[in-house]
Amino acid sequence: MTGSARLDPPARPGPAEGAYVDVNGVSVEPAAEGAETPPPGDKAVPARDDRNWMLSPGRQADLEAAVVARLAPTLAAILGRPEAETAGRAAEAIAEFFPLYRERPIRSNKGGGLINDSLSLYLVARLLQPETIVESGTYQGHSAWLLRRACPAAAIVTFDVRPEQLRHREPDVDYRAGDWSAAPLPDFDPARTLVWFDDHVSHARRLVEARNAGFRHALFDDNFDAYSLYATGGAPVPTLAMTIDRGLADGEEIVWMRHGKTYRYRLDGAACRAARAAMADYRPLPDLSPITRYSPSSGMTYVRIAP
Repeated sequence: MTGSARLDPPARPGPAEGAYVDVNGVSVEPAAEGAETPPPGDKAVPARDDRNWMLSPGRQADLEAAVVARLAPTLAAILGRPEAETAGRAAEAIAEFFPLYRERPIRSNKGGGLINDSLSLYLVARLLQPETIVESGTYQGHSAWLLRRACPAAAIVTFDVRPEQLRHREPDVDYRAGDWSAAPLPDFDPARTLVWFDDHVSHARRLVEARNAGFRHALFDDNFDAYSLYATGGAPVPTLAMTIDRGLADGEEIVWMRHGKTYRYRLDGAACRAARAAMADYRPLPDLSPITRYSPSSGMTYVRIAP
């Protein structure tokens, strides 16, 4: 009797010891022993910030003009205002930012926003001038400090599930422990409120939550494409960029590695569709690192939320 043998695919190994599934449904496998061992004498390079920052007044003016030129088109689209008018307002805000940033209370904010992200966050908040700001992801307290300087009169509420990480507390900011979606919020005008997500929770989930809560303006950090998820720990999948990537298939497994750990995520097509339906406008903030030469931004993105 003749016939062809059936070739079964090799069995996939079971989960490694110490493996777990994170809040976004990502399977995280620990690094293999000896993975990514640096060569003898090699030292980790810290994130670059403003340690070498010193410019003459003329060169500082050139730097600020270059930042304005790079950001003005996106900021004008966010505000719905003419680009020339927006550039003038942005130039004033940028001139405020640089001396302000030198006085920040958290000198090392590794794992949080550095100078380029801080500048973009400050500009969006300063130009939007919301009456209420809700932050998810307080971390050490840097962004709440920065938002208070950008919007002195705004009511600011900030949430973190790990409040023990807080290092700086603003006297008139409402700090809360726990997840923002499960907490009562102050009364707010949807058109005059900004919600800011830097908490490594699924962007698709957070966007739908913000829409259901009545928000119209949202900022998200760590908005990476599917091919660059290795750039962040605890990727907020599906990210905004992933939800609009029609080249990704529902259920597709996406695998990446960071610091030796292996991460596996199966794309949730329903979550992506719900997120797309919640977007009225999508505006990634341009990366400023080619101008400032400091650490690249983390994909900060503005979304105008559909009613």
